[in-house]
Amino acid sequence: MNFIFSLIQGILGFGVSVISFIFTLLVALIAAGIAVYKRRNPLLWGIVAFFFPWIIFILPFIPQKYPKFPGDLRNNPAFRGKNPVIASIMALSAIVAKTDGSITKEEVKTIKDFVTKYFNIERERLNEYADAFTYGKDHPEEYQVFARMIRDYYNSRDMSLLVSYLLVSLTMQDGKEMSDKQDEQIRKILAELGISEYEYRSIKGSFNGQSYSYYQGGFGGNQNYYQNGYGQTGGYTAANSVDLTKKYCEVLGVSEDASMSEIKKAYRKLAKEYHPDKMASESMPEDYLQFANQKIAEINEAYEYLKKIKEA
Repeated sequence: MNFIFSLIQGILGFGVSVISFIFTLLVALIAAGIAVYKRRNPLLWGIVAFFFPWIIFILPFIPQKYPKFPGDLRNNPAFRGKNPVIASIMALSAIVAKTDGSITKEEVKTIKDFVTKYFNIERERLNEYADAFTYGKDHPEEYQVFARMIRDYYNSRDMSLLVSYLLVSLTMQDGKEMSDKQDEQIRKILAELGISEYEYRSIKGSFNGQSYSYYQGGFGGNQNYYQNGYGQTGGYTAANSVDLTKKYCEVLGVSEDASMSEIKKAYRKLAKEYHPDKMASESMPEDYLQFANQKIAEINEAYEYLKKIKEA
């Protein structure tokens, strides 16, 4: 009888230990997730929470950690005490605007309109960032620092996409063509912002009226893609099927051998970023909304085509 009683106690004790371990592990995972949101070290906070679970009640009150400029810039009067994102946008805008040799009043107005609208700052206060603008104009080689500040500060692509749109607009105002020098500079900055080559071409194309919808002959204007392709009775040739697959994978940012689950994940991420309701709620510029609507159509096209190919 004592043996059975001891056995039951042992089983119950083991069960309680397992439940306690699972609970502690769950707390550690939650702490790691909060740490990621707070821009803190998730491994460190996860380990601390595993051994001291009560720390989970303190972690939410710890302020977020934001990236900072390197010491030389942080102590520079042009950036000291300034909002690092606004300062970075002003510096990058100056770099791009100065690439063709001069900065016009129209370009300055475009930059000021953008910053005052999206950062709710008065134009008078924006004058405090004139030195950051001048610094960027005189130091184009430091574009990486400013681009990374914007990308890392927000830790999302929304602001990177919007800033990219602003920078491209500075080079293509009034229907003018972007110079090779401007194109090279823009490509380098957008790469640091995490913008793909395809997204850059899409943004650029939205200013000169080019469509990148493949059904309508984007990337070369081959109308046969639509006439003989997806949704039609003509079927694909091996050549244009391979070409379309490559291009649609580029739209979604996946490799050509990506699995259907990877394609779905990429599609959902992009659809969320460019969703019209999201853009409207954030009061995006009208021309940017038109660009986003075109993008969401291309994203949907790409997903439907790749889904059909993968499930065939």
